[in-house]
Amino acid sequence: MADNNYLLPALIRVGYVSGAHGLNGALRIKLDNPDSSILQVQQQLTLAQDGESIDYTITAVRAAGRGTFKVTVDRVGCVEKAAALRGAVVMVAASALPPATAREFYYFQAVGCEIVTTTGLSVGIIEEVFSNGANDVWVVRQRSAEYLVPVIEDVVKDIDLAARRVIIEALPGLLE
Repeated sequence: MADNNYLLPALIRVGYVSGAHGLNGALRIKLDNPDSSILQVQQQLTLAQDGESIDYTITAVRAAGRGTFKVTVDRVGCVEKAAALRGAVVMVAASALPPATAREFYYFQAVGCEIVTTTGLSVGIIEEVFSNGANDVWVVRQRSAEYLVPVIEDVVKDIDLAARRVIIEALPGLLE
């Protein structure tokens, strides 16, 4: 597999600070992917709030249930400082992510890719990704049109991240 690191942004969002936890300045962090173990393997995180980004060293991480973690970081030692960070976006260095294996990719890499049908029809650009519970879905937009493309084998036929292009099979009703 080719090295796709050039497609990685410097930082990627992994969640947000939902509030303070306890009196000693721990942060309650809600992950975008509740099944992720990213905080347990990271030593650094970046918090972005009000146009400012600050790097912190993680000193402790403990699961708090439902995709939420109690995280202590350097320089935040009281409940007031932790509470002030409520709503901050939590980011980690993309270079710290484990490499994707063959036939795998990170969904943030797909954002910005053009979607084309197997017949060559341009559908639009992937602008968002969300989960509907059964599978992930790409939000694809072109001008005023919006399509919801399920990320399943029956639909997604080829992904070329280097060319920023995805080929899909337009099943009946998908593009209506």
